[in-house]
Amino acid sequence: MSSAQLLVLLVAVTAGLSLWSAFFATRADWAARRAIKRWDAASKPVPNIVFTGQVSSGQAIELEVENLGGTLAAGGIIVHASDELYAGELTLPEHAPPRRISLRFVVKAWKRQLEPQCLVLVARDVNGRCWDYVDGGRQVKNPRRWLSSRLRELRMQGMVDFPGVTGKEKR
Repeated sequence: MSSAQLLVLLVAVTAGLSLWSAFFATRADWAARRAIKRWDAASKPVPNIVFTGQVSSGQAIELEVENLGGTLAAGGIIVHASDELYAGELTLPEHAPPRRISLRFVVKAWKRQLEPQCLVLVARDVNGRCWDYVDGGRQVKNPRRWLSSRLRELRMQGMVDFPGVTGKEKR
């Protein structure tokens, strides 16, 4: 075997080994991504809200909240019921059974709503990621800016703040 043939053989073996390693590195990357997605699904909070009782004008409204997913480290909720807006913060452990919470009256609404409607439902998980559950559970990249724009849309700036979600200190 000549040195040229040996060199060609060496290049072919090296190319084959590099393709083999690239193939298994890609498979390992895919497996890691699947594991991360499973972890995200397991740690993502999934709040379920049930409106209980009747709404009395100017009084707090009661809700029953359960968490079907991971730990809800901090959350905020704004509800439009009748012709009033209610707001409050919530925290729930992982897979929490239904728990009653009261939302305080914030302001009169701009229109009357026959059925209670959730206008804002945002949650932060233990990893610090925020999720918008009114929009189908999509991830919120910048919670401070997102909440500010939502409050601006609702004309509620300065009336409500969720420091546990946005990371700001309480005033």
